[in-house]
Amino acid sequence: MIKLIFVIIFNFSSLTMANDNLRGYQALENKEYKKALYYLSYHANLGDDKAQYNLGVMYKKGLGVPVNHNEAFGWFFLSSNQGNVLANYALGHSYYKGLGVKQSYKLALRSFKYASLEGHPMSRLLLGNMYYQGQGVDKDYTKAHLWWRFAEDLNINGARQNIVMLEKKMSDEERYKTRELYKMCMKNTLFNCIKKIDKM
Repeated sequence: MIKLIFVIIFNFSSLTMANDNLRGYQALENKEYKKALYYLSYHANLGDDKAQYNLGVMYKKGLGVPVNHNEAFGWFFLSSNQGNVLANYALGHSYYKGLGVKQSYKLALRSFKYASLEGHPMSRLLLGNMYYQGQGVDKDYTKAHLWWRFAEDLNINGARQNIVMLEKKMSDEERYKTRELYKMCMKNTLFNCIKKIDKM
């Protein structure tokens, strides 16, 4: 009997917490920022990665709170440590721009790679840009081209234009090498492909 009561209480409290979390997301969507802050803060402090990410967005954009890039970065960092793909992208953006943290292209590159592995499309475009411009890495047209191809595979605006522009600057040998690497990547997982590319 005691066991049954415990199970019922436990299930009820879990359901209540899930409903509270949902209320936070609905409030955010409805631009009821005070209510969203209340529910999301509670769940973010309990370790919910989605609540942490959304709280970071609120502080980054000043939604119901003053803009605070330090606070936003902290929430993105906690959420990204739990593998949240959107938080990894946001963390990369924070490092890239130096928002709430010392600017670091190397750490931005790392965060964008994590997000890319989870399928975040814009991360792939930005990685191509970073290799093209030599931000945090040596300039590398082959790697820039590959990342833009990966972005193009996800129909990201600008990827095709970047590829066309870059191919005009590349030698025949570089274009051939890029095509062969892309074929190799299509036969592997993106994770294995990136490992091989990073060793080049």
